[in-house]
Amino acid sequence: MSLESEAVAGTTLELLEARLRRLSYLLTGGTDWTGAPSTPEKPASLDETVSRRLARLEREMEKLSRAVPAVRDVIQLHDRFPDLFHPPTPHDIPEGLTPRTLASIVLSYATAFPETASRLTSLNDLPVPDATSSASLIALQPQLDRLAQTQAEQAAAVSELRVRTARVLQRWYEVGLVGSGECWAEWEGRLEGVEREVRRREVIRERMENEI
Repeated sequence: MSLESEAVAGTTLELLEARLRRLSYLLTGGTDWTGAPSTPEKPASLDETVSRRLARLEREMEKLSRAVPAVRDVIQLHDRFPDLFHPPTPHDIPEGLTPRTLASIVLSYATAFPETASRLTSLNDLPVPDATSSASLIALQPQLDRLAQTQAEQAAAVSELRVRTARVLQRWYEVGLVGSGECWAEWEGRLEGVEREVRRREVIRERMENEI
């Protein structure tokens, strides 16, 4: 291994150790007298591990989202607009600003007021969608749900076919390639043994003929 590869490997190990220490501190929250993070305690059972607890929480959240539409809507809203769930930090008005300075700040946004008012007024002019169209769209929802279910089943079937294909390829590689190679190696070894035996007997026969 070159010096550069050894340096890269050493740096990678140091980074992994630093991340492991950081994770240990996040899990335990304590350190020993040297400042090193405390080692997390071993869970009492397999169900108490972090991965199992996270998986259990995800299953419960998924079950709750299926049972309560409001929860599903909130999760979808969080996925699309995560900033809505993190309100901005309130900013206090700086002290010491003169009324003239405050007026200039307000007047700098004066052009936005008519535009906002115009947009709000235009909402009243928008036509309300026809109830028949909305009803027809709602009536299509069961069909869309069935199509989504069919698509999910097809995706599962394709995934299963991929797994089976991978297993067949693995079996063909183990039996067709590796097995054939081992068989040819065995035959070659046996042929070499037969050739040695034939040469040995020819040498013995030549010696016997020379003696006669």
